[in-house]
Amino acid sequence: MPVTYDFRGKSAFVTGAASGIGRTTALAFARAGGQVALADLSAEGLRETAGLIEADGGTAIALT
Repeated sequence: MPVTYDFRGKSAFVTGAASGIGRTTALAFARAGGQVALADLSAEGLRETAGLIEADGGTAIALT
């Protein structure tokens, strides 16, 4: 049985969001309806992650 989460009206702060597990976590929060603040040292990777979230209709802000 798949687990589904509803993060509408919630915010998440995800570190390491430029790639790997951090990116996957950020995308999961956004797909569940949450607004996501993304943090990492890689500005380029954060732009990519934010772009993926926004292309999917979500809201993200990137912080380096």
